[in-house]
Amino acid sequence: MKNWYALYLQPRKEKVVEIELKKRGYDVYLPIRRELRQWKDRKRWVETPLINSYIFTNIEEREIWDIVRISGCVKFIWFNGKPAAIPYHQIDSIKLLLEKEVDIEFENNIAFSKGERVMIKEGDFAGLTGIIKHKGDKNNFAVRIDSLGIDLTITLDKDNLNSVENIEN
Repeated sequence: MKNWYALYLQPRKEKVVEIELKKRGYDVYLPIRRELRQWKDRKRWVETPLINSYIFTNIEEREIWDIVRISGCVKFIWFNGKPAAIPYHQIDSIKLLLEKEVDIEFENNIAFSKGERVMIKEGDFAGLTGIIKHKGDKNNFAVRIDSLGIDLTITLDKDNLNSVENIEN
């Protein structure tokens, strides 16, 4: 059975490894975002990985050992002695956020925090669930990739959210 797994890579090898994995027939996902970079003499839109040094592979667990031997690959993320499978809905959430081209704030937050699980009621992200993060007077909605301890955060009006359940970490 296939699952999504996070593959940790050598720095700046994301696109090279993506090409090599696709060439070998693997299903891979490299989340890319566009950002405006400023140099002394110009500005330019560039595509950069959303999560540096990571790529996601949709494979069977037995294929992990073949992939990790590819140049540029370091290791798969493990949890409790097994490769950490990432639920499909979390990959779909990342794809939806990037497809809509919203401003994404990236937080690498290994220690989980207390929060309330909510679902967006309407708009482009209707049906997406995540965890509320309070920062000042803003309501920040975070899509959590639990196995990596990563939050992708967007700011929404609290009237567009429904409570799903209270959680404690």
